[in-house]
Amino acid sequence: MKRLIGSLTLVLIGAACSSGPPAPPPPPPFTPAGVFDVSFEAMGQQISGTMTIEEMDGAYKGSITTDFGDVALTEFAVDGTAVTFSGSFADFALAFDLNYGGDGFAGEISIGGMGSGAITGVKR
Repeated sequence: MKRLIGSLTLVLIGAACSSGPPAPPPPPPFTPAGVFDVSFEAMGQQISGTMTIEEMDGAYKGSITTDFGDVALTEFAVDGTAVTFSGSFADFALAFDLNYGGDGFAGEISIGGMGSGAITGVKR
């Protein structure tokens, strides 16, 4: 009986020691929310500003602030790390198509019938 208890104890100790450290927790789910320094070209001008995206209960809203004013951002769609949304400024409809990676994003901004250009952002 002593041998059985001794053997069982050794097996349990060996099993406990061989399990290793617990697996790290999974990364948090992706969210485009944050405050970003942005730069884009619109109508031949290089424009920089701040883009803020907020999340509440899985829905998003945001704004871009530049020297030309503020633009409210709406109609967010998130597919993995690809994010699309829209806005309007004066008489121009804006459409954004971004791909997030690292601490920022890169993508395209379309300005009504005026064409499109590259947009980049870095999270603050």
